[in-house]
Parts: sequence; structure tokens; C-alpha cells
Amino acid sequence: MRSTLAAVLTLLVAACAQRSVGEASFPPGEVQLVADDDDLGWDACPPNVPSGCEIAVLEGSPREPDLFTVRFRLSDSFVMPPHTHPKDERVTVLSGRMAVAFGRDAAREDAKRFGPGDYYVNARDAVHSVWVDEPSVIQITGIGPWEAHFVD
Repeated sequence: MRSTLAAVLTLLVAACAQRSVGEASFPPGEVQLVADDDDLGWDACPPNVPSGCEIAVLEGSPREPDLFTVRFRLSDSFVMPPHTHPKDERVTVLSGRMAVAFGRDAAREDAKRFGPGDYYVNARDAVHSVWVDEPSVIQITGIGPWEAHFVD
């Protein structure tokens, strides 16, 4: 019994000593993670995302099962058709204006409008669409891997 308890305690201590989800990984000697807006490296969005989109990774990796933060730079004609995400998606609008509506047959006229400073969370597996009204930048934080599953 004591050896079993000791083995369980050893496993728990070892698990707690490893980096937790959402814990930043700093280079040796660094105490702060900084992403200067002027120095962001913008890349094309993944191929499954509609055109009119660029992405910059601020922290982590949206491809890994850990905390990440990215920015999307969106054109005024960007539309993200009905889709879902397997995990909650936290969105902050940094500039521009956009609209989000829920449901497979969501209409732009019924969408909630968001502007600079607005924040919202899309629940996992909730079908939603996005329309951008003017060039916009949004910031998304979530737990990866980030995926968009389009609904037929």
C-alpha cells in the first residue's frame, strides 16, 4: 500500500513540475514576452481560410495543444462562411468593424456588430459566420490546435 501511494505521489509531483498549458516559454535570461505591432511578421492565412486574410503569431502556436495568441488582418471584403471551432475562441477587435451571427443560415442583417475594443467569446462547436465591414485587425486567444470546420 505504501509503495503504491509513494508511486502515485511521485507521478503527481513530476506532472506538476512540467510546464502547464498557458505557461509561457521564455528564452534564457528573458522575463517578458513582447510583440511590437510595428515588428509583427504577417503571413498568409492557412489555405482553408478565405482570401483577404493575413496572420501574425504573437505567442505560442495555433497548431499546438497549448495557449496561443494571433492577430488576423482582414480586408473589407472578408467573409468567413458558417463554421465551428472545437475549442472556445476569444476575440478582441483592435481596429475596424465586423459582424458575427450564429446558426447555419445566419444572415448578415441579424449579426451582432463589433468595433475597436469590443471582446467576445465564440463557444466551441457553435456554428457562426463573420463579415468584415472595413479593413480590420482582430486578436484571437485560445487553446490550440486552432481549427475552423466549415459547415455545408
